[in-house]
Amino acid sequence: MSTPAPSHVPNALDQQQIPAGDALRLTVMISRGSVEACDIKLVLARLAPLADSRKVALYWQGTLSFYFEGWEQDPRELYEIPEFRAYFRALTDAWPYWWHYIEKDGQAFSLVLGLLCRGHIEFTGDVSIGWRFADPDEIRRTIRALHEGVSRLYAWLKLSEEDSRQIEQQIDTLARYR
Repeated sequence: MSTPAPSHVPNALDQQQIPAGDALRLTVMISRGSVEACDIKLVLARLAPLADSRKVALYWQGTLSFYFEGWEQDPRELYEIPEFRAYFRALTDAWPYWWHYIEKDGQAFSLVLGLLCRGHIEFTGDVSIGWRFADPDEIRRTIRALHEGVSRLYAWLKLSEEDSRQIEQQIDTLARYR
């Protein structure tokens, strides 16, 4: 039985030439207006072509980071903003491939989990020291669900199960150090 294509894959990059060599960093801008309207269409349209073909998916593997436009004056952490959490949940429900594409430096990993899992800002005195997750089981479920997203992507693009397991190991290693 063949794996059906993800519903959002437009095949826009199939004919484009991917340059040889190391990929540049891929930064996706998420605007305040999109977040406040919970309108994922623009960002989803930018992300969807990354799953167009094996060549494109492999080229951009591990290069994705985020830029959040319009939030510079907001003193809250992104994790604390309910609209941002709802937006990122909707985006993830439509495009659950973060583990394949995000940079594996830990910051992107922590951001994805922080936006998808409940918690609160932890303070020492008046100093914010980080995000404390509310439920370790929720973290495990979220990591597992995103592993499943990568598995579907790999099945669709006919990428190896070994590559999928390698990403799972990288993410599991990051999870142990959070």
